[in-house]
Amino acid sequence: MSGEQSKSKVDSDLLGATQQDEDDADALLASLEEEDDSSYRAQRLQELRSASEAAKPRTTLTTTNKAFITLRSDDEALSFTTQHERAVVHFFHPEFARCSTMDAHCEKIAETHAQQHEADVAFARIDVKNAPFVVEKLGVRVLPCVIGFVKGVVKGKVTGFEGLCWDGKEGAFAVTRALEDALIDWTVLKKRLLFGHLDDDDSDHDNERAANQQGRRGIRDGSKAAAKDDDSDDWD
Repeated sequence: MSGEQSKSKVDSDLLGATQQDEDDADALLASLEEEDDSSYRAQRLQELRSASEAAKPRTTLTTTNKAFITLRSDDEALSFTTQHERAVVHFFHPEFARCSTMDAHCEKIAETHAQQHEADVAFARIDVKNAPFVVEKLGVRVLPCVIGFVKGVVKGKVTGFEGLCWDGKEGAFAVTRALEDALIDWTVLKKRLLFGHLDDDDSDHDNERAANQQGRRGIRDGSKAAAKDDDSDDWD
């Protein structure tokens, strides 16, 4: 092979190597650009998700549309009983069957009164484990326990099913009606709405009876009187 042919071959090899290097560099750049785009898209998607979550309405005590809400802390319980003119709170334990039964009665009353636009009556439930301060202040020792408030002051308490059930049929609708009557006696409810009965004529009599009841106290007054009723559902 002549010297000129040898030089031509070397030049050709160098040119091929340079072209291959350029092709490899272009492929690497394209790969990096794809990776950057993918990373950028992932980042943007995450930002959009975060913005979407932030834009969603938060469930609060003042904006919820539910007739019977769940409270999750002492602070929420305190706010609930003071923000509403009239309020009912069911103190429960998730593992107690009788609490589930009482919860169904409260929910039925809450829904019925919400449908009749009794907006100044608010119903809620709270797990006793989530509100140790309130539970202690109100002397909640036996479950289920339903307490009625007017302007943040306790107007009455149902411990277990005392005063609501005498035949052992705690799930009967008669118990729901008896609980509604108790709430009316405490002036927490103004009317009997179950079965469509609007007892406007009885409101003055109910208010008079409730005015003579004792045990009116608020959560913040430091009173620690404990319930002395049937202890079948006592808890620690």
